[in-house]
Amino acid sequence: MSEKQTRYQSIDKKYLTEGETVAFDIYVANEAKTAMSVFLQTGSIITGDDKVRLRELEKVFINDNESVSYDEYLNRHIQYIAEHSEVPTEKKSAIVYQKAAKAVEDMFKNPESLANVEKGEAVVGEFIDIILHDDFAIESLMKITAHDYYTHTHSINVSIYTLALGEFIGVKGKDLEDLGTSSLLHDLGKSKVDAKIINKNGKLTDAEFDAMKKHPAFGHEIALKMGITDKRILSGIRHHHEKMDGNGYPDGIKKDKITLFARIIGVCDVFDALSTKRSYKDPMSSFESLAIMKKQMSTHLDMKLVNAFIKMLHQSNTQKLEGKQ
Repeated sequence: MSEKQTRYQSIDKKYLTEGETVAFDIYVANEAKTAMSVFLQTGSIITGDDKVRLRELEKVFINDNESVSYDEYLNRHIQYIAEHSEVPTEKKSAIVYQKAAKAVEDMFKNPESLANVEKGEAVVGEFIDIILHDDFAIESLMKITAHDYYTHTHSINVSIYTLALGEFIGVKGKDLEDLGTSSLLHDLGKSKVDAKIINKNGKLTDAEFDAMKKHPAFGHEIALKMGITDKRILSGIRHHHEKMDGNGYPDGIKKDKITLFARIIGVCDVFDALSTKRSYKDPMSSFESLAIMKKQMSTHLDMKLVNAFIKMLHQSNTQKLEGKQ
């Protein structure tokens, strides 16, 4: 295959660790960015000098057909950092977030792939491992949540908030894993909505909003096709836009008819939507976001969960301050 026909993808160079053997060729672009040359060959051991040179490079690349080998390398790296307490929480969080971004991107490209769901479930497990084994993980994960609202990053952010809130109120074990899976998949139905509506720079028209309101039902349909049968996971996907007063969508159910999974995801979904930058609005602070949720959405959201969310954020900030002393 000629070089013009070869496709490359950039990789995050900070995950290339000194002393590790790479199982894929690593490339750099020439100054004109018209050609690629090999920086490290398959089988090379990354040296200290290599790390110095890497810091001077803007980007490094792999051949598209070696993406599986890179994913396997990244998975090994993630497993190592998750199991070693000496690795800083910020680094753990950043690496797992990056893996989550790739998993969610793959899910939206091919939303009915069981393999992509399994990748998502693995990411949820890694988030849980960090949250359960590191007192400062929640604060660290929240710090790296993306500040611009995109469907992919929004799904990851909501999953982080949902897992943190679920753990805070006592959801444990397989229930916490299932809650995390539901939250990661909660917006998957947007893959079936016109991209022009999803990416519109501005407020939606009534007709566009009606089309957008179909995404929970679309997501529920996709999840069924994936083979998901757990009613709690399905309810979190279908009912995260339902409101306690019955004025939500798609089914107009209210109060206890809305499952705990859906109510938790609904709170976290609103918080992230308010606190991240949109094309038509600046991001709100956590305080401003929570004030709106308390004052303007008291009949929409489960206020017990909103109050628990506030306590969780306060506890996380307290631990952060104590850790600095």
